Amino acid sequence: MSKIVAGGCGSYDLPLLKEFFLKALAEFGALPAKCKVLLKPNLLSGKAPGKAVNTHPLFVRAIAEILIENGCTVFVGDSPGYESTEKALEKSGIMEVMRDLRLGLAPFRRRVTKVNSGISPYRELVLGEDPLDYDLVLNMPKLKTHVMMGLTAGVKNTFGFVPSLDKAKWHLRCRSDKRLFASLLMDIHFMVNPALTILDGIVGMDSNGPAHGRVRDLGLVAVSDNGLSLDVFLEKTLSIRSRLPISSLGEEKGLLKEAILVDHGAPQIRDFVMPAAVEVDWNLPPLVRETVRHMFTRKPKWDGKRCNACKTCVNVCPVGALRAGGKGLLFDYKACIRCYCCHEICPTGAITV
Repeated sequence: MSKIVAGGCGSYDLPLLKEFFLKALAEFGALPAKCKVLLKPNLLSGKAPGKAVNTHPLFVRAIAEILIENGCTVFVGDSPGYESTEKALEKSGIMEVMRDLRLGLAPFRRRVTKVNSGISPYRELVLGEDPLDYDLVLNMPKLKTHVMMGLTAGVKNTFGFVPSLDKAKWHLRCRSDKRLFASLLMDIHFMVNPALTILDGIVGMDSNGPAHGRVRDLGLVAVSDNGLSLDVFLEKTLSIRSRLPISSLGEEKGLLKEAILVDHGAPQIRDFVMPAAVEVDWNLPPLVRETVRHMFTRKPKWDGKRCNACKTCVNVCPVGALRAGGKGLLFDYKACIRCYCCHEICPTGAITV
C-alpha cells in the first residue's frame, strides 16, 4: 500500500514549505539522515521560475535544507532537452541555491547501461546517472500538462534520467504509440526507484504544456512513496475524465497500488485545461490506427512571428520531419510522428499545436 500526503501552499514561502515537508516526511517514518541524496527536479530548459517550466528553486531549497540539517550530502541534477545541465540550472535559479548551500552537481552526462526486465519490450536502457550511486533519489516533478502524455508528473519526470540526445531516439523508437512510450517511462521510473516523489504544484501549467502552456496558481504540494499512485491522485484532483496513458497501462498491468491519502488541506483545483492534442486510439488494426492518428491528431505548426531561427526544433526532431526553408520552417507531416518534441523544446514558443 502506498501513501500520499497532500496539502495547500499559496506561495513559495520557505518556512511554510519546510514546515509542510517536515510533517509530510514524518508520515513516511524517520527523516533521511547522514546519507547521499540525489534531488531530481524537472529541469526541462533554462527558464526563469515565473515561467513554471521547472521545479521552483525555493522548492528545491526547502528539501535540501532539511536534508543538510540531518547530515545528508545532497546532489542536484537532471538532463535537459537541448542544453547543458549547468546552463539550465543557472537560468532556472536552482544553481544559485546550489552555490549557497554547497550542493553537489549531478550533470547526467554518463552512459550507464542497465538491464531491463520490465513491461516494455526494451531489455537495455542507458541512463545519464546511476541511481545506485545514491542512498536515496528524491523525484521532484513540476505539475504541468504534456501535449503527448497528458501530464508530466511522478512517472514522466524520471525520463530525465535518459541522456539528453537519447530522448529523441526513444521517441523515434516508440513513434506515436503512447502505450509503448508509457511502458518505457514506467520501466525507467521503477529502475530509478525514487524513495519519494515530491510534487511542486504551487504554480503549475495547464493547456499546451510542458513549456508553453498557461501558468496557473494551483497551490498544491504533495509527497508520495509511489510516483504512479501520485499520478492517479492528480488525475482525480484535476478532474481528468479518463485515465491517461501511464495510469491506464499501470492499471492494466496490475501495477497500481491502493493508496492512503493524508490530507493537509489540499486545494480544489477547477477548470484545469488539458492539452489540445487528443488521443485517437480506437480498436482498429495497427496500420489503420496509425493512419487515423495522422488524420485526426493535431499537427505542430510554425509561428514565424515568434521564431528566432535557432533551428533547435530541426535538430531535436527524431524523424527529421522539419527543415528550415527560405520562407521559414517546413514540416513533412507524412514523416511527423506527433511526439511534439519540437513544441516542447522550442525556446520561444514558435511551435504550436
